[in-house]
Amino acid sequence: MKLILKQYLASLKERSELDAVLPDLLSSMGMNVFISPTRGVKEYGVDIAAVGSVNDGNEKVYLFSVKSGNLTRETWSNGAVQALRPSLEDIQDSFIPSRLPPEHRNKPIVICLCFGGDVNSGIRQEVSGYEKRNTRDNVSFEEWNGDKLAELIQQFLLKEELLPSSSQALLRKSLAILEEPESSYRYFLNLIDEVLSEATDAASIASSITRLNICLWVLFSWCREENNLESSYISAESALLFAWEKVKEYYTGRNKASKTFDAILDTYQTITDSYVDQCVIPYVGLKYALSHAVQSPCSIDVNIKLFDVLGRLAIKGHWILDSLSKSYVSTPPTGEESEEQTQLIERLNGITKAINQLVINNPILLTPYKDSQAIEVGLAVTLLSNNSDTDSFVRSWLIEMINKSLFSFASNGMYPIAEETYEKLLEHRNKDKADASYKQKATNASILYPLLAVFSKLYNLDEIGQELESFAKDKLSHCTLQYWYPNEYSEQHMYSNVDLHGSASTNFPMNGDQALDHISNECTHADFFKQMSAVIKEKAPLVLTACRCYRYPVPFHFIEDLITMVDKQVESCD
Repeated sequence: MKLILKQYLASLKERSELDAVLPDLLSSMGMNVFISPTRGVKEYGVDIAAVGSVNDGNEKVYLFSVKSGNLTRETWSNGAVQALRPSLEDIQDSFIPSRLPPEHRNKPIVICLCFGGDVNSGIRQEVSGYEKRNTRDNVSFEEWNGDKLAELIQQFLLKEELLPSSSQALLRKSLAILEEPESSYRYFLNLIDEVLSEATDAASIASSITRLNICLWVLFSWCREENNLESSYISAESALLFAWEKVKEYYTGRNKASKTFDAILDTYQTITDSYVDQCVIPYVGLKYALSHAVQSPCSIDVNIKLFDVLGRLAIKGHWILDSLSKSYVSTPPTGEESEEQTQLIERLNGITKAINQLVINNPILLTPYKDSQAIEVGLAVTLLSNNSDTDSFVRSWLIEMINKSLFSFASNGMYPIAEETYEKLLEHRNKDKADASYKQKATNASILYPLLAVFSKLYNLDEIGQELESFAKDKLSHCTLQYWYPNEYSEQHMYSNVDLHGSASTNFPMNGDQALDHISNECTHADFFKQMSAVIKEKAPLVLTACRCYRYPVPFHFIEDLITMVDKQVESCD
């Protein structure tokens, strides 16, 4: 286990990634952390500061200057940005004389050189000489390298009573088969269950989520080294949702349990950022690039994977939009956006542009094969509906999807069916789809057509909306047109998926105006969505993440404002 941890620490590419581990480690060692990593705040060389004793020794002040990877000549003092030696001098010249809290000034001080790897042999003598020259009565130096950090993590965060050997074995198995992401994920899912199963109060939940977060970081670091992020992506989704299921009753945004959840949320964001930035965005602008990357001659494989990628892009966008909305509330722009808001806007625009290019350059996204791909369409269009600059693209996409779906049905092609498995889709491709009884069975229920009817109305696509309405009346009289809404059981099962939940609104009206009235009525009278913990505690994208992960339709509550705006426009025209 120590070797796994050491490799994980050495592979951390950013200093912030190591920063994320240290405060929890120091707290677990019984120390009091009084300075935590804060970007944009000058701390004169100190990234983390704590007071306490190690190995039952005297109480000391530990001042950490943190670097990632191995300590090389460049990262030691050779003019590199954020080199370690200048930070050590800042600590001695500025932090200790003027920034150290008064209650700690008479205590022995240990300046810790902290890095995830090792000291390169070429600069060992320089580092040791520097430490020896600057050691004095109350100031000493320690090196917290990857080997020491791995040992401390194993001793204090992942010790046997906290992470039993069975859980450690599950982690090792998950790491061993990264080239088979689904199998790797299943082992990690079992690990999630084991780590969180015994957590019953705020303290044990915080401790369990911290351990789970470290395991997730280990998985991600190995995936990153193997250039295969799939296992870490799907594992991060489940870890986040199960962590929320445990912490939701205790989440305040301020206590320790809240901070540990926010830490695993940050890890989830790091993993999904890496996936989007490395695996998707560089290729969306190239015609058929991602379709070809599926490496299958079968269009079903390409269709399933491309809609999955669409959903992942959309979820990323929803989290960014949520952060931007919160930033506007906490810091209303006066004249122009803050630097943080500008960065979030640029990031969000990058995601929406990527969705646009993904669809344009991979036309298979115009033809849903599974009715449940309404989930990905819903995630994407719900996101894009927040930006009027994308209206033209969304309209053309909706028109093409409806036209192609109707044409496929009429020509007995690959029209959307109410089946999930790959085998059923293969059967569908090879069936005599002109067989009326098969056609009725394959399309016995739908959430896709109601979704398309709603968005057709919201985007003023009256002509295509009428065609869809006529199609439903003439060809889908046998079909249960429906949509899903959270119910009183959804809060209990939404994040863990241990049981089915929610209510289906059947006999969904396909007329645009009637559909909007129907949705408004359902959202108003069935307000269980607004009572969900993720919504109340301002983590609403968790609901969307659960919808994508567990295959539930996107609640129309996310577009209530858009529906209200359209209704007002209609009233003003009347």
